[in-house]
Amino acid sequence: MSSIISLPPAFSLDPYRHGESVQHFLKNFQITPQPPSLAFLQKIVAAFSNLPYENLSKILKFNRVGENERERLRLPEEIFEDHVRFRTGGTCFSLTFFLQSLLLQQGFVCYIIMGDMRAGPNIHCALVVLLEDVKYLLDPGYLLQRPMPLDPNKPRLYHNEFNGVELRFDIAAQSYDLFTFTREAIKWRYRFVDHPTPLDEFLQHWQASFHRNGMHGLCLTRVHADELIFVHKEFMRITSPAGKRNRNLKRNYHATIQEVFGIGPEYVEQALAALRENMARTRASEVGLAR
Repeated sequence: MSSIISLPPAFSLDPYRHGESVQHFLKNFQITPQPPSLAFLQKIVAAFSNLPYENLSKILKFNRVGENERERLRLPEEIFEDHVRFRTGGTCFSLTFFLQSLLLQQGFVCYIIMGDMRAGPNIHCALVVLLEDVKYLLDPGYLLQRPMPLDPNKPRLYHNEFNGVELRFDIAAQSYDLFTFTREAIKWRYRFVDHPTPLDEFLQHWQASFHRNGMHGLCLTRVHADELIFVHKEFMRITSPAGKRNRNLKRNYHATIQEVFGIGPEYVEQALAALRENMARTRASEVGLAR
């Protein structure tokens, strides 16, 4: 894991500030608060998986407020309200912080971990929950619909209808590698150390994410029935027990997003326009710096 420069944040994150959004979430998904247990944790995670991974909302927010670091973060209240209005969700940073806020306020012990990917260090995040002396990985970014036990003594396999997730513990590096696999192939996704990330450091990584490649194209993922649906730009991949199917969405992009994710064509068009403006703004800034 690489380090991050230590700069004092302009403001702080506090998972306990978002009680109203937590209560709205529980009421919306008809979840009755109860003492922490594995069954209760599984119920929360299953409900939370209804919030899709998508960066349209992040691209739109960045377009509106730009470098205003306080305003551009989509905190739990905004995530939930937008989900009800537009069927959106968020990216790994906003979803992970919302899920942490939800779990801490229900009495669970949990903390954020950062993940290194091929595109760079500290660009993915997830949660670890400690429950009855067992640790579980929760990853809303990769749409894990059930808690995945962490065991440094052996790889653990997580299965569902459309694919699997494998964790491999590297004894020398004291880190986990997460792979996803189907019948056809296995793919390395990210590496993490089971070590809590302080919220001020997590905030810095979150702020840095606004200037990474993940903001260069629309991306959405969701689980529907027995299928994992992934959309990046005009490409869609559907993974199911029968294998993978690829589709080009150039001719029916807006209609497909509405059909699969429930996000309306107007919202999608606004996100595409914001993306074009954001990219033009970035190019202009880079030209200015090069002079």
